[in-house]
Amino acid sequence: MGFLKETYYYFTSRVFWVNALLAFGLLALILFFVFRFMGSYTKHGESITLPDLRGILLEDAQEQMNETKLELFILDSLYFPEKEPFAILEQDPRPNSKVKENRKVYVTVNASIPPPIAVPDIWGKDKDFAKRLLRARGLTANKNIEYMPDPAVNTVLQVKYKGEQLQRPQKNQLTKVPKGSELTLVVAKGSSSSMTVPKFTCRTVDEARYQLQTYNLQLGTIIPDETVTDEAAAYIYRQVPDYSRGDIIRMGEAVDVWVTKSKPGECVNEW
Repeated sequence: MGFLKETYYYFTSRVFWVNALLAFGLLALILFFVFRFMGSYTKHGESITLPDLRGILLEDAQEQMNETKLELFILDSLYFPEKEPFAILEQDPRPNSKVKENRKVYVTVNASIPPPIAVPDIWGKDKDFAKRLLRARGLTANKNIEYMPDPAVNTVLQVKYKGEQLQRPQKNQLTKVPKGSELTLVVAKGSSSSMTVPKFTCRTVDEARYQLQTYNLQLGTIIPDETVTDEAAAYIYRQVPDYSRGDIIRMGEAVDVWVTKSKPGECVNEW
């Protein structure tokens, strides 16, 4: 009974209540300063509205980020030929997001140089199917299709890039061109027309190559003699099929030529 009585008098005494009030006051003061410090440290209640950076050049976006105390990081790059180099394509966080100072903002930019793309194997494919394959790879087909006599009508026989014939892709050797490139398709037109073979002797190989194209013929094997150092500038002194015999050749077939360095004597008064 004595212990309970003393406890009762203590909790109802003035000393207890003074000490309790002091303790509660001290605790409230500590909590006040703790929350004030935490609010200042974390910028509690303060945020920045992230601007829409899409379509802006990277350099301009960097200036905006410096003004708003945000950090800009390039996460990835893609290539779209219709967009400006280094234009921002996507951002994370999204536009108008609420973020704190020093927040990292990740962006995807448009590359300045188109990446190399493997040309799909469209050789021997229907030309319309070949065009779809090219589009799927980010490539285009030139509207001006070239035609070559061949029984396989509308199939792709050759593919050219900037006038140069591309090699057909192999398993271990891909043929690559810049993304967005325009390729020229050489397509079979199925003609079986025949003619007397034109004369190509006394021409250089380069001159004959152009003349062959006008007749829809191909340049076959070039056989140089020991004097030849530059085949393109060498002169043709013999051809098969033979013009002098009036040989017949079909469109699309090849003409083999024998060449020498100097213009043959019998050609002095020709061309």
